[in-house]
Amino acid sequence: MKYYTSTTEFNCGIDLHARQMYVCVMDRQGKKLVHTNVKDNDFVFFLKLVQPYRHDLTVCCECMFGWYWLADACQAAGLKFVLAHALYVKAIHGGKNKNDRIDSEKLTHLLRSNLIPPAYVYPAQKRPLRALLRQRIFYVWRRAELLARIHSHQLAHNRIPAKQTRRVRDPWEEQLLAAEDHPLRQLALKNDLAMIRHFDHQIFQLEEELQRQTKQLASREYALLQTVPGIGETLGLTLLYEIGDIERFPTVKDFLSYCRLVKGTVASAGKIKGLRGAKLGNPYLRWTFGEAAVIAKRDHFKIRPLAQQLEARMGGNKFKANTVVAIKLARAVYFMLKNKTVFEPERLVAALARN
Repeated sequence: MKYYTSTTEFNCGIDLHARQMYVCVMDRQGKKLVHTNVKDNDFVFFLKLVQPYRHDLTVCCECMFGWYWLADACQAAGLKFVLAHALYVKAIHGGKNKNDRIDSEKLTHLLRSNLIPPAYVYPAQKRPLRALLRQRIFYVWRRAELLARIHSHQLAHNRIPAKQTRRVRDPWEEQLLAAEDHPLRQLALKNDLAMIRHFDHQIFQLEEELQRQTKQLASREYALLQTVPGIGETLGLTLLYEIGDIERFPTVKDFLSYCRLVKGTVASAGKIKGLRGAKLGNPYLRWTFGEAAVIAKRDHFKIRPLAQQLEARMGGNKFKANTVVAIKLARAVYFMLKNKTVFEPERLVAALARN
């Protein structure tokens, strides 16, 4: 766990909510200078409260769902802003009593004591593109649920599900409707098919815009990512916008940890008692590298036999074997983006052969 080092004389902890924020300002010695609730998240009023300390002030809040506006407002006002990792902070200052007043005070104590575990403040100018990408992923997952729903309903009536593709759905829809004779089930089927069509249209529009924006903003990095086995246009976009600036990861271990590809250990008296931290990090990157590992193992002629050998050594555990491949791909992506180099399959093959 890493900690933020505060260099200012005054520190402000904010317990942020959707409609209010509890503010606490302290000096280096821990003397409370401001400790009050700000209704309606009135930032102008907040600036009046901290006016005597603005010249040397750091503001901190936890990374709950509504931190974007506060980070942007602090940046516009020229205030230093720190985003605290909510789960790590909970582990540090957990106590018997908990309320907004106590939380803001404890957050300020942690900030002035250099015990804030920081989270990454994703740049404001890049957030709209990342939000667009996540919207696309959300739509794809919802569409997949509808397709699975139709598939299971066909099996429930002892029918062989008709084959379909994303690009040509007309023959598939005709076969499904022709096989369904009950008017109510046919109505339900038409509703699902209409939603799938709508998702197709929206996803296609999102993909066109994402491709256009990426070619203008990060065409080189995007092209580099697509040289990796298993990473195509969509997974490349996900990696590009979820990683952001690769320089924010000092080492490849930090990157793998952020991608949820390594777990922490619980040890005592020299003995490992278990694992923890499986859900610490970015879920989109974990999903992306998992998908890339499966595709690379399926399609790449050099990776496929090595991945099969790895799976056999692991007792047929596909999940563990895929995770190892995902880790190797993630390491390759890290150094590619760091050094601006294309993928070298020989190095990946050598790394898999050593496992």
